[in-house]
Amino acid sequence: MPVFMIAMANIRKKKGVAVSMGVLILLSVAIFNVGLTLLAGINHFYDMENDRLGGAHYMVRFTGNEYREEYLDFFLQDPRVETAETDEFVMMDMASFPEGGVISANFLNMDRSRKIGGYFVAEQTEVPEDEAVYIPVFMKDMGYGLGDELILNYNKKDYHFRIAGFTQSTWLHSSVSSMVNFYMPEKAYEKLYEQQGGGYMLLVRVKDQADLKGLIADFKKDTDVNIEAISMDAKAMEITIDDMRNGTTMVVTIISVVLFVFSFLMVIVAVIVMKFRISNHIDSQMRGIGALGAVGYTGRQIRWSVVLEFVIIGMIGTVLGIALSYGIIAALGGLITSSVGVTWRSGGHIGFDILSAAFIMAVVVLVAWRSAAAAARILPVEALRGGIKSHSFKKEHFPLERTRGSLSMALGLKSMAFNRKMYLMVGIIFAGIAFASAFSIITWWNMGINDDLVLKMTGYEISDIMVYKAPHENYEELTEKIGAMEGVRKVSLYEMESLSVEGELLSCYVSDDFGKLEMVEVYEGNFPEYDNEIVVTGLLARSWGKKIGDTVTVSSNGASAEYVICGLTQTMNNFGRICFMHETGLLRVEPYYEKNSIQVYLEPGLDIDTFIGAMEQSFRVLSPSASPGNTGADMNSNTDSSTDAGTNASTDSGASMETGTKKQEALAAAKRKAEEKLAALISMYGVDSAQYALMVDGEVVLSGDTNDYEIDRIENNRRLFVSNVDSIADSTRMMAALIITGTVLLVVLVLYMVIKSMLTRRRGEFGIYKALGYTDRQLMEQIAISFLPASVGGTLAGSLAACLSVNRMASLLFEQLGISEMNFVVEPWLILLMALALVVFAFAVSMVLAGKIRGITVYGLLTEE
Repeated sequence: MPVFMIAMANIRKKKGVAVSMGVLILLSVAIFNVGLTLLAGINHFYDMENDRLGGAHYMVRFTGNEYREEYLDFFLQDPRVETAETDEFVMMDMASFPEGGVISANFLNMDRSRKIGGYFVAEQTEVPEDEAVYIPVFMKDMGYGLGDELILNYNKKDYHFRIAGFTQSTWLHSSVSSMVNFYMPEKAYEKLYEQQGGGYMLLVRVKDQADLKGLIADFKKDTDVNIEAISMDAKAMEITIDDMRNGTTMVVTIISVVLFVFSFLMVIVAVIVMKFRISNHIDSQMRGIGALGAVGYTGRQIRWSVVLEFVIIGMIGTVLGIALSYGIIAALGGLITSSVGVTWRSGGHIGFDILSAAFIMAVVVLVAWRSAAAAARILPVEALRGGIKSHSFKKEHFPLERTRGSLSMALGLKSMAFNRKMYLMVGIIFAGIAFASAFSIITWWNMGINDDLVLKMTGYEISDIMVYKAPHENYEELTEKIGAMEGVRKVSLYEMESLSVEGELLSCYVSDDFGKLEMVEVYEGNFPEYDNEIVVTGLLARSWGKKIGDTVTVSSNGASAEYVICGLTQTMNNFGRICFMHETGLLRVEPYYEKNSIQVYLEPGLDIDTFIGAMEQSFRVLSPSASPGNTGADMNSNTDSSTDAGTNASTDSGASMETGTKKQEALAAAKRKAEEKLAALISMYGVDSAQYALMVDGEVVLSGDTNDYEIDRIENNRRLFVSNVDSIADSTRMMAALIITGTVLLVVLVLYMVIKSMLTRRRGEFGIYKALGYTDRQLMEQIAISFLPASVGGTLAGSLAACLSVNRMASLLFEQLGISEMNFVVEPWLILLMALALVVFAFAVSMVLAGKIRGITVYGLLTEE
């Protein structure tokens, strides 16, 4: 009890320092608990929500005529399966928003009864039923609200919907996914189905997720299903629960890791400050400690009186920090909902709270116990001498009689040398703070401001224009024509196929000349030039135990061949499961491969949409962006001459002219409708060619044939990808904001405790300075300037360390997503600006805190005894 009373007396005596120490521990516990809870709990949360909503464990999406009833029968008959069903849907792959950005939209009938639901309506309002659509909740961040109009452009046609509500789901409801599920009432769904047709989703839930991998392998072996790699144009693609979990929790995991690491920095700062605080307490309370020993307190009791002070502060800070962590997680709820697809509903996380509290308190007790050991060894006689046993043999730094310069400078240097441990501590803390700040700013600059790196990480080659040739057009001739157009800088081939490499299904990107590409890179080795070379991601190479020069087996449709790894790349696309191959190399395993798309790069300064309009004037385009009447597609119509002649002969009659105009408008409308149907047939169902004819009174008045078209469609590639990386950019901005906020608080807290202790310990010295004529302003500047070497040196060291290690650390952070070697651009001016801001801020805070020196007076020092 006496020990407890001594500890409480020490806390009351220095309430400001105790509160600062408590706040530092509070922040450490809060951020540590947030990082631990999200990092360790996000995957469990996802699985828990998926089970609660009855979501799938495995999905295969079929388009065109790929689906067979035997696929469903296979799962229904397997004892490992809990339930399985097929769900019809309407697909809009590569649908774009008016403001830019592309999405693969699956529209499902929400009135259909389902065994595997996986979603629920979070908010809704009344809108016309035939226009209603329920969209994922993350689209709130895109500015959409209840009752708003949603416009999607698909196959050059705008589709208008009214937002009836927001849905949440663990499947295809994430802002980081390019494929998203929309739900519609039956009336609206049937209306859209009539226009677009549909495909099928095969959904499976298993009894034990451990059986899923074997079940999928048996499904592929025992049926004729032809699964392709995940892509916008895959006719049969699969997604597992592991794929969904890894993809949707990616952003939250990255932020959790960063917060977790930053919390360790705060713990280290707290440890350093605690050691300094205890050493300062022992120095300043030397006589009081000696008096305790003189009246009979044992060394162990004196030691515990110091330790207990910090245990009390630590316990209060820990409890409040855990409470604050709940608030921080609630504040991150929007990011979690947007990334995962469902609202965080963890409630209490007592286990993580106890673990965080136990870890922090263990650190506090251990550091306090070891640091307080000096107090137990102080003898009463030594304490009365101020800690000097008989004589000090320490070297005297900067002796006044031999140090050049002014007396103030000599005294300042002597003070710094005498208190070098304190300034070293401040320098180390500033180094850690600067490191965290520089890391977050470099990440924010490369991923939150300039999105070029993020776009490169996606693995997509983003040219200005993407041209899709018509089925029967000669690819080489069309490429030559487009390349010869004025304003075209270059054209290239870059498209995707599905291949099995070392038994894993990969997205294989094919080109006839990788040297023409501008976004896709290898970080080691070279792109393929010959037909026996392949590039894979570093993630895959490590998992296979392969390196450059080793061979891998590539298979497709029963054909296999050996390829040499000539380079390593990195991408988040398909979770790093991609490869690159030269066109001639692909022909070894896919001899019937046909090229379908052309990447077009324009000269700088040209407007992309204007150039697309010019292309649609020069070529016959099946799905033009303009009215068919304004394109070369008119060459394909065949109108009856006798009808036209009759119309022209009657031009002198107003009624006849009006009738002829209406007839032409009707024919043009019929032509547009027919071409829309042809485009849908080719894109949705894999139709090779189609013809149409319109007959009136037994005569053909309008006809067309897709064999006459040169181009299927032309896309503005820049606009399609403009908003696809927003979620990653938002998360890096949030991460940077959290770290900068923590940095500001750390600087204030550390400087407050150090300066407060300095003023207490050196009251007599500052009183003497005042008696000699120094003003408060001069002494405040002396204190603030004394911290400049530590703050400048620590900031420069931390900033330099961050610049040298940021790419390695970021590579480790993004490794699970397929990124092996991050290439952040470090802007020296940005880091210098950050360092300057940190030093100036520290100086300003020091000046403000040193203002308490005004309370020290010569009269007060003489009379306080």
